[in-house]
Amino acid sequence: MDYTFYIGTYTFGGGKGIYRAKLAGDGSLGMIDSFESESPSYIIFSSDKKYIYATNESREGGVAAFEVLGGGSLKKIVSRPTGGGSPCHVLEHGGYLYGANYGAGNVAVFPLEGGIPGEIEFTHQHEGSGPDMKRQKGPHAHQAVNVPGTDVICVADLGIDQVRFYRKEGKSLALVQAIALEGGDGPRHSVFSADGRFGWIVTELSNFIYSIKFESEWVITGKYSTLPAGFQGDSACAAIRLSPDGKLIAASNRFSDTVAVFDVCGDTGLLSLQGIYPVGGKTPRDINFSPDGKWLLSANQDSDTVTALSAEGGFAVCGGALPVSKPTCILF
Repeated sequence: MDYTFYIGTYTFGGGKGIYRAKLAGDGSLGMIDSFESESPSYIIFSSDKKYIYATNESREGGVAAFEVLGGGSLKKIVSRPTGGGSPCHVLEHGGYLYGANYGAGNVAVFPLEGGIPGEIEFTHQHEGSGPDMKRQKGPHAHQAVNVPGTDVICVADLGIDQVRFYRKEGKSLALVQAIALEGGDGPRHSVFSADGRFGWIVTELSNFIYSIKFESEWVITGKYSTLPAGFQGDSACAAIRLSPDGKLIAASNRFSDTVAVFDVCGDTGLLSLQGIYPVGGKTPRDINFSPDGKWLLSANQDSDTVTALSAEGGFAVCGGALPVSKPTCILF
């Protein structure tokens, strides 16, 4: 089956912004068109698929909304400052848009009016630091994601080694629970099972995945390396994705240029390593499964390519690489 998908990018390399591309049934990739936006490093659909929301990862920081037109073209509607530098993730939930500002270490909250973000309502600031003085001198909110079936927002903060759970109460985020990871782990992104029972946290600085389970609160149940035993060299995890059927977890390893794929135990949420596979490009900033789960696409930032790995063929790279300037996000 053929799919159309969107690619978010950094534009400091000369790219336009958001690209629309095609994945064919044999794994080949082709470009369709592009749409201008400043460094839309992370992009998501609105819940009704009428809009795409993008972070503009600049020093000033912003979010932008695009209307999805017939045929999949995009029309920019509005952009808003995020009240913090280098926003790197965006979430729509409960009539609001949440932007994670990496630079400022805060979360910006915007009301949505007919799907369009209004002026910023408030920011929620994190405080603290971690042991890695190069990367953890202060807080770095890296992602906000909803826990399925709840009104809880999970925020991973790389700078303070915490994953924090919040509920929006008025013009504030009320803390529900904080999970402290080991010092220097640098949590980056989280994903959750469709029923909200299990979650998985990928750490950028230590190259691990934590499995967590909700009982009366969230508890850590396991910790898994994304690298081969005895690995020597540089690596930094980036994306973590759950396959559409919920049976696989994949995490990308930048600089070692691989993806680690784990089988998920449906009864416990625990993981077992299936394999670690090359992505066919440099610095896989993001990965994402096709809707049918047959393909895993990799956005390879430093080789300026997107590649397709066959989930049914041992995660081998298939077809040719699609040239894209500084790709950072894959959206189906």
